[in-house]
Amino acid sequence: MNKYNWVITRAQISAGDIDGAIHRLDPAVIPDEEVYGLAGAVRLRVEGLTRLADLIADPTARQFFQALHERWPWAGYFLRLHPITADSPLEQIMDTSLFMALLLCRVDHLTYVETPQGVGLCYDADQFSRHLADLQIYAAQLAELVDFPPTFISQRDALIARTVDRFFAAGQTVNPPI
Repeated sequence: MNKYNWVITRAQISAGDIDGAIHRLDPAVIPDEEVYGLAGAVRLRVEGLTRLADLIADPTARQFFQALHERWPWAGYFLRLHPITADSPLEQIMDTSLFMALLLCRVDHLTYVETPQGVGLCYDADQFSRHLADLQIYAAQLAELVDFPPTFISQRDALIARTVDRFFAAGQTVNPPI
């Protein structure tokens, strides 16, 4: 794992090893100028993950990502985000999917159903929106701590919102509602 590419292992997830996953990007211990340079620079991957549903449906992984958010709530600031389409490169789709997994793992009563086209999700949209707002607030607070210009904060906030909107739009394109 380096500063820009995180590979969270299945062993870390099973052991709940949050410190092994996030210790290198703790804004309390890295210089402000480095925090600035890491905006949108971190690529998150989970070892052996082939489908988003495998992550959000696994109780151990859900617990791990819930704890990850509690210890490292700045995902909206650090992670690479892309407003994807159904034709986006796989790496961008994975970047966005793992960001979405961070959000979806925090939603109670998440239900997924296998469909001929893929996976359908049911969740509390209000709770999801609150968690999304939390991520945006934490990203903005971090940017304020290191004294970024307000335009930078608003641009990052808009990118987070576009990324989420496009993720769902791409999903509707690939898996049209029945």
